[in-house]
Amino acid sequence: MNEQEFARRLAGHLSASARAIDGDLAARLRAAREQALAVQRRPGRFARLASREWLRLMFPPVVRSAAAIAVVLAVLLVGDYWTTLSRVAAMQDVDMALLADDLPIDAYLDSEFREWLQRDSQS
Repeated sequence: MNEQEFARRLAGHLSASARAIDGDLAARLRAAREQALAVQRRPGRFARLASREWLRLMFPPVVRSAAAIAVVLAVLLVGDYWTTLSRVAAMQDVDMALLADDLPIDAYLDSEFREWLQRDSQS
């Protein structure tokens, strides 16, 4: 027999026995039973704090909207920072390759060098 089945049987016996008791004692037992059930139904302290009603009172719609906008702006700013950082890293790679190369920088600016590169890449 599991706990639920035992509780149902016990409740049935208590209900049957309560009918056999006189009026004043039955009223007191009924009041005590209702009080015990009311205490059992009441959520615990943590459950009350975590309820949605408490969250609604603590964070009104204006605050929730402002928080959502702040999160979206933060995501956009982080994305922009990340993109800028990756572009700078790519430019640093190009600069390092130019500085490490034996060819002088003026050669890259020469128009004949560009034409030679285009002809060489086409063949």
